[in-house]
Amino acid sequence: MKMFDLKGAVLSLNTPGIVSLLNSIEFYKGKTAAASAMKKADVLVDIARRSGAVASNAIGNIYVAEEREKPLFRRTSQPETLQEHMFVGYLNALDLIQEVYKYQTLDLKFIGDLHYYIYKDYNPDFGGRFKDSQNYIQEAMPDGSFRTIFVSAPPEDVANLLDSLVYQFNECAKDEECNKLVLIAAFMLDFMCIHPFNHGNGRVSRLLLHFLLKKYGYEIDDYFAIAYLMRQHLGEYIDAFESGSAGWNEDATNYEAFVAFILKRILEAYRKLDYIMEINNLDATCEEKVLKTINDSATAISKTMVLRILYATSKATIEKALAKLLKEGHIQLITKGRYSKYFRV
Repeated sequence: MKMFDLKGAVLSLNTPGIVSLLNSIEFYKGKTAAASAMKKADVLVDIARRSGAVASNAIGNIYVAEEREKPLFRRTSQPETLQEHMFVGYLNALDLIQEVYKYQTLDLKFIGDLHYYIYKDYNPDFGGRFKDSQNYIQEAMPDGSFRTIFVSAPPEDVANLLDSLVYQFNECAKDEECNKLVLIAAFMLDFMCIHPFNHGNGRVSRLLLHFLLKKYGYEIDDYFAIAYLMRQHLGEYIDAFESGSAGWNEDATNYEAFVAFILKRILEAYRKLDYIMEINNLDATCEEKVLKTINDSATAISKTMVLRILYATSKATIEKALAKLLKEGHIQLITKGRYSKYFRV
């Protein structure tokens, strides 16, 4: 059976590239420590939760119509389809994490609970149960076919493997030599290789990432969704997993590419939050903030993204500013209609 050496893996990743990422994360963590005190921080949290839930589900090929997202998120409408139940179930799992993360330990029951919460309102008998058949990690190809990336652990080995992995995580977490962020990312790779459930493993892995980051003092996912960034870099995500899983079954796992990918997304989220805090705290008019947001973007930026960045300003005020800036020739409209995009002049 597969053998883990999680502490050895974590300690071996004391490379210049990994250390540089860790140092940068700690720098931004300090800069954004006051995020909870920002004006309308609850709005920023809602944006992160909704965008993260949408992205995490989309990575698993579960999509909800855009017009249904808000009522489902606000719980003003009941889910009607499997996809909508999965979206709401993911939100329920996030609620569970928020309620218990301060005192909940990482154990098999909690991992099962996260899976159960995703499915409990649609198929409670399915949720929380380990897989009973072999499953495969596959990539959807442009022609509609699927490419097998990895053959996960056999069903009969799941309980022992996951128990061993969780034990090693908790032991390593007590050791000051083990960097918590590297440990979390390495654990995430091993969890995905075990693939303990018939379905929903990717979503549970991202819920565990959210839980463990919060538990160890990195609450960035509350303010800018890491799952959203993972979806934006989906090709890199797949490549990093494929690189890391290549020798997993032979006890020759190379964690570095996957750990680096996760650390880069955490750092990117902190930088995004830092920018949001900076621009919202400017002593400037709405027009000036909107213009800066567009000018600062290297590519055409959507109105939706402008609204997310300037989260504390009303949609009507931002739309008025966009119209005036466009009329006065300060910005240019690249794409019209519902998904309008703007670029600097």
